[in-house]
Amino acid sequence: MKPKFLLGGSLLALAAIVMIVTGMAGGAQYFLTVTELRAKGQSAIDQSVRISGAVIFESVLYEVRNNEPYLEFDIVDTEDQIGKQTPLRIAYKGPKPDLLQPHAQAIVEGHLGADGKFYADNLLLKCPTRYEEQFPNQVQSN
Repeated sequence: MKPKFLLGGSLLALAAIVMIVTGMAGGAQYFLTVTELRAKGQSAIDQSVRISGAVIFESVLYEVRNNEPYLEFDIVDTEDQIGKQTPLRIAYKGPKPDLLQPHAQAIVEGHLGADGKFYADNLLLKCPTRYEEQFPNQVQSN
């Protein structure tokens, strides 16, 4: 093979690798627990992050504000931390998900405001107990 083609192919491969790496770094988002977010202190404010935690179902507030659905609820790191850990208040503009029920696990993407609330842009909920009841023989405990 001619050296020109080897050099050209190498440069194209290198350019593709650089584009992939920079694209991944630019879209990277931290995944934190409530405790880890609080440990970051003031540096966490307005930083785009992803948080996971157990929903405190009794804290759910759902209403319509300015003709838009508005949802607020509290989360803690894990379900066994309810009542032991200071909860993080989540604010989300959007419809109330069907899976927002007791023992739900929330994954929220957004930013922490200066007021201490976490403003979610995206909200995902999973409720493992719903599936455990449906397929009890497939559930395995670790």
